[in-house]
Amino acid sequence: MRYFILIISFLATTISSAQSLGYSDLGLLFSQENYQGTARFNAMAGAFGALGGDVSATYINPASGAIFNKNQLSGSLSLSSLDTDATYYGTRSFNNASSFRNGQLGGVFIFETQLNSDWSKTAFGVNYSVTQDFKNNYRVTGNNENYGRYNIHPFDTSDPAIPYNLTKEQTFTNITDGKQEVYSFSLSSAYQNLFYLGASINFHHTDFIQNSYLNEVNEDENGNALYAEYYQQLSEIASGVSLGLGIIVKPIQNVRLGLAYQSPVWNTEVIENSNAIDYDTSNNYNDALEQGELEIFSSDIEGTYYNAPENPEILSFVYGINTPSKFTASFAYIFDRWGLISIDYATKDYSSIKLQDAYEFSSENNYIQSTFGQAGTLRVGGELRVKQFSFRGGAYLEESPYKNSQDNYYKQGLTAGLGLQFSNSTLDFAYEHSQYDSSYNIYTPIENINPANLDNSNARFTATLSIQF
Repeated sequence: MRYFILIISFLATTISSAQSLGYSDLGLLFSQENYQGTARFNAMAGAFGALGGDVSATYINPASGAIFNKNQLSGSLSLSSLDTDATYYGTRSFNNASSFRNGQLGGVFIFETQLNSDWSKTAFGVNYSVTQDFKNNYRVTGNNENYGRYNIHPFDTSDPAIPYNLTKEQTFTNITDGKQEVYSFSLSSAYQNLFYLGASINFHHTDFIQNSYLNEVNEDENGNALYAEYYQQLSEIASGVSLGLGIIVKPIQNVRLGLAYQSPVWNTEVIENSNAIDYDTSNNYNDALEQGELEIFSSDIEGTYYNAPENPEILSFVYGINTPSKFTASFAYIFDRWGLISIDYATKDYSSIKLQDAYEFSSENNYIQSTFGQAGTLRVGGELRVKQFSFRGGAYLEESPYKNSQDNYYKQGLTAGLGLQFSNSTLDFAYEHSQYDSSYNIYTPIENINPANLDNSNARFTATLSIQF
């Protein structure tokens, strides 16, 4: 009986794990974007809401396609590198992850109006872009000197059981992969070259994979060590749809104003597969034992190596996520043929993230409403043209989605680029650098352990070939 009680008390600590992302975290993950456009788009920090005339801008403002005077096809390749400086209870570790993607592919096709009409042309646009790259790999190591989850060995037959309450080290490894992508189809039209109207339908796909490992080393008062590793896996596969509306106006010569709306992304079916389960008192502990991959052994108890089943049961679950809608207001000034400057301001209300469908998410949705808030993103871009060369640069500031964030700006970035104009084609290059801080809760809130602090630095190179015809 005492042996069974020890097993239960041990398991109660193993299955209340925060190693994998919770549903409110997943809601935020689905709602944020790091849109990868053409190299020209990226080099000007994505400030294209009033400019238009770029294939990838049709997702930001669907009216952008009608700015084109010729058909255009473009394709982009990108190389990203993410450096993560992780700090956990005073110990720092440095990590790097890189990825190579086909970041963008699309085209805009112009149809001139044949009849005498004030509507001079219509444009159809189709574009594929990566909106988030989830590839990352980092490890944090430290010692909280306060709490070890694995402090009793389940095979310990002594009476009382030996407590391993002296924490020596905790190591957390987080490996994520996958991407979020959008296929955008837009239709736009120009009225007397004074204003442009457009609409789009966007099909979103998300593929997110997370593998996390928590290692602990805890000792008893005699210096004997207890070693434990707990592994969790999580995958999220989703498909969603959103709608877009946009307008671009030329009130006076050289000035363009833009306004765009993007509806929530309605992810009606998110398929989750995971070996992690939430702990509550109604769980059957023997069943819970088989849900994770757990290895644990002690240096002083003979024959105490414990290894959970090699192929733990993967639980599947289907639910839905609605992301926030987005409004974008834009201004651009064209300096005739030698340059331009453009400004975009977009805003989202992250408290409107909604988890729904197959499960009652009332507590998670209440948490989202109380934790997240309105956040804006300011983007500024410019271009200088000298003969067949175009020199570009930009910057952006993104506010934190958290209501009580200590930092006003969650992310900030600088961009630069070069364009080469040929007779019927252009070759563009862009470099982007962004920096943002985040945190990750390795343990659950009831375990009262500080999160790991992550200082992230991301660099991305993009090359684009565009052909006009």
